[in-house]
Amino acid sequence: MTTESVANSVQLPPLDNPHERAAVGAELQVVLQDLIDLSLIGKQLHWSVVGPVARSVHLFIDELVGEWRELADVVAERAVTLGSVPDGQSSAVATGSRVEPVVVRSMPDHVVVWELGRRVAAVAERIRERLGSIGAADLVTQDVLIKVVATLEKQQWLLRVQLGEKA
Repeated sequence: MTTESVANSVQLPPLDNPHERAAVGAELQVVLQDLIDLSLIGKQLHWSVVGPVARSVHLFIDELVGEWRELADVVAERAVTLGSVPDGQSSAVATGSRVEPVVVRSMPDHVVVWELGRRVAAVAERIRERLGSIGAADLVTQDVLIKVVATLEKQQWLLRVQLGEKA
């Protein structure tokens, strides 16, 4: 995320110093890239799923992808609110995302659910690890990211219960 500002300092929410603003903006950029990549991986798995419950998994993944796109928008808008310019282009996501890619092949429905659940959990854990430091700089951004983590953890649960005894 560039530190280029879209507003002057009078129009920006107050943070203690410009370094904190840049650090929070950088954290939001990383979360944005992970959420965008999660949505892309979700679509890949959506197209790859086969098996007896493939249709329901296929439809559920579409719901998740929609939620990840909404979360990405909220995160990007928070960055803009703080004066940063987020980058959600494919090149930025390809270089910045920390989400593990998937193999491009057909996969049984339970494998798709497992693979997606692992990635959702990893993204949620990475965000959760940074909540304290983000909160020290900006409580409002921390609140935004707490909601992101809560959504991801709920999705993780919904994916986990689909595995039943395979989990």
